[in-house]
This record gives sequence, C-alpha cells and structure tokens, in this order.
Amino acid sequence: MNYKFPKSEKLRLKKHIENLFQNGKKKFKYPLTLIFLPIEGDGKNLCAVSVPKKKFKKAVDRNRIKRQMREAYRLNKHKIETEDKHFHMMFVYSIAEKLDYQKIEKALIKLISEINN
Repeated sequence: MNYKFPKSEKLRLKKHIENLFQNGKKKFKYPLTLIFLPIEGDGKNLCAVSVPKKKFKKAVDRNRIKRQMREAYRLNKHKIETEDKHFHMMFVYSIAEKLDYQKIEKALIKLISEINN
C-alpha cells in the first residue's frame, strides 16, 4: 500500500472546489463534515481539509487540526474503493473545540466507509 499523500492527490484547483461546493453531497460525523462529489472515469481521489478561522482564531490551532486530518486521511485513503469512479472530497472540521487524533481518525474512517456505500 502507498501511504504517501503527494501534491497530485490534493484538491487545489479553484474550478474543482467550486464544482464540489455547488454539486457535492454532505455527510456529517462528529466532528467532521465531508463534502464529496463522485466523478466517473479514471483518475485519482482528490482531497482537501479545512478548519474555519471563525471557530479557531489562532493559526497554530487550525494548522494542528489540519495536520491531524491529513494524517488520518493519508493512513486510511486505501479504504476508498475506486473501480470506475473517483471522488473529490473536502473534510471540514465543524466544531469549536480541539479533540485528540483518535476521535478525528475514527470520524474520518466512518465517513470514508459511508461514501463507499
């Protein structure tokens, strides 16, 4: 298994992000919201993470949560089953309190299993 999270797997293009927010579906598992859009055809799963500045004023706190979310995704991205379609995904931290890594990873795994169904 490849546990890398290279730049080519990150959702970066403004066009893709706008399309994701306009046409994507939402799922919520405390403390994460997943916005995803299934894309037919070949390609890679693209992922982004976000922590609202409104809920965490200090950049140190936002960056720590984003690092934890990226790490959880990196270690569990192989659980996304992609045969003839792939996903554009954005994980958004939806609450105003800091949680430990295990709770974030548990929520992320549940969200990934939901989009597989």
